[in-house]
Amino acid sequence: MGDARNMNDSNGLRTGPTRGLRARTDAIYARSAVDGETATECRVQVREALEFVGAPARAAVYTDPGASGLDANRPALRRLLADVRLGGLRRVVVRDLARLARSAPLLETILGELRAAGVELVTIGEWNRHA
Repeated sequence: MGDARNMNDSNGLRTGPTRGLRARTDAIYARSAVDGETATECRVQVREALEFVGAPARAAVYTDPGASGLDANRPALRRLLADVRLGGLRRVVVRDLARLARSAPLLETILGELRAAGVELVTIGEWNRHA
């Protein structure tokens, strides 16, 4: 799951829900800021989350390499939230809250969407559960 082909497939500009989502229960979201190591950093985050999930075949992966945590209009984040609204997700797994958002208002908006859909947020870097 950590190869570049899969990472790029999950980073398309499509904003609609992910096909076949009903068969998946976990979502993994990875984001890295703009720098020379963005793709590598996202792959590391995804690998860590897949180890935590334990059933990688049932995990949908969303990555936004080179994206600011202040930007609410990230392609993979938009797709993740569309899939949250669609249903079928049990939890979203991220390394830390900063991967989702770098501002309190944006983070609260995302957490509100997760709560409304009954989706758990798990931060594996902190080993805390939210939402």
